[in-house]
Amino acid sequence: MMLPARLYTIKQRHVSIPRSTGEFPSVAALPRPSHTYRPSTAKSAHLRRRVVEIVSRSDSPPSHVSMGRREVLSLAPAGLILAGARSASAAVNPSKVAEFDAAWVTEATSAGTEFAIESYESMRDDASRTPKFVEAIQQRLKGKEGRLSVVDIGTGPFAILAIAAANAGARKVYAIEADPVVAQLAREAIVKAGVPNGTIEVLQGYSTDVTLPEKVDLLVAEVIGSVATEEGVYRTLRDAQDRFLLTPSNAASYIPQRVQTMVAPAAYAFHYMIAAEGRKAAGLLSDDGPIRLNCQDTTLALLDEPQIYEDFRYNDLTLPSAGLWNPKNTLTFTVSSKKLAENTQMYISSLGFDGVPRSDAKLVSQSVASGFSGVAMWPRLILDADEKLVVEARGPRGLAQKSHWQTVLPLMAPAPVPVVVGDTIDVSGSALFDQSKPAAYTLHAKLTRN
Repeated sequence: MMLPARLYTIKQRHVSIPRSTGEFPSVAALPRPSHTYRPSTAKSAHLRRRVVEIVSRSDSPPSHVSMGRREVLSLAPAGLILAGARSASAAVNPSKVAEFDAAWVTEATSAGTEFAIESYESMRDDASRTPKFVEAIQQRLKGKEGRLSVVDIGTGPFAILAIAAANAGARKVYAIEADPVVAQLAREAIVKAGVPNGTIEVLQGYSTDVTLPEKVDLLVAEVIGSVATEEGVYRTLRDAQDRFLLTPSNAASYIPQRVQTMVAPAAYAFHYMIAAEGRKAAGLLSDDGPIRLNCQDTTLALLDEPQIYEDFRYNDLTLPSAGLWNPKNTLTFTVSSKKLAENTQMYISSLGFDGVPRSDAKLVSQSVASGFSGVAMWPRLILDADEKLVVEARGPRGLAQKSHWQTVLPLMAPAPVPVVVGDTIDVSGSALFDQSKPAAYTLHAKLTRN
């Protein structure tokens, strides 16, 4: 089957990205990300059933038409392009190559203290994250009790990592927190934890504005976004290297020591509903920007094994605090029969197939599993030199698991693009970092039918 000829762009206000010149689109023109998709159980079940209804038809009907899930399923898996997107994909590309772009700017801050508290609770309770950070701190301070000083950037209302450092024997801990309300909550948490008076000092302000009374031995900074660099970690680290650390080039001066953003091309079941009826119908709160999914969400399925996109070490003294960044290499993914089979079985289990014959459920699931929607992105943190303490937002091979981070999914086409075994998807991109503004990103994908 031939691929759509045109260059799909999911960029509001027709933002152009001249890759050949290395220029970056106007940040003011880029969309902000949508909120994380977290429907209620009942809402989620309804939407999943709706996806089944849409995929079960050869043409997506108007949104007011009522459909039954038991209608005849007559589509071949490779033939699914919704009518709502047909005008964008009618032409055929003789070279069997299609290219896609997405661009967006991150949100600057969370929306208020109430939201932040919920977010901090999620971080605190993340069993794949917090215990490993505590263990890494304990390992670093073991045998040096009473001698080392620590700075914890972004300590949060519970001051968990600052308290862990104090309990592990740090001589002094400086806990930096930007939000004055959260900083006060951190002070209360430290008292409640019974930490000896004076061991932890909470400093309110952005780390780039705070001055420490001494340089320290260890920096703990979990300021990592769902795209690792989206919370300004480069700017934070460069400043801390210059002003906070005794030995900034030493990897042992940092927890974590290395951070990565993992990526993989993905199928997204609700993309069919978005294409047919719009983002609001699919439960999203905004009309543009990447979708942010709970890492447990089984409506998303990877089309190949994940690869490393961003990769940086905290002790790298050449990190870019500002300017244009490009990955060193283009990543090539190949759609495999193994992944498509795994994804089909997952969708059979997770989509709404009550009362539908298994053969029909399998056909719909195969169709959803073989649609390229976008490039999924999530963080991976390596806490120690031996790489034994690793925090994964998603599980091994990118499998769904519980995490306080999200999976970021920029949709790369108006509707899922059918793929078959052997297709390759090349992924590249860029990022623009500014010392005072949110980070902005572009992604480019080239799909080749081999």
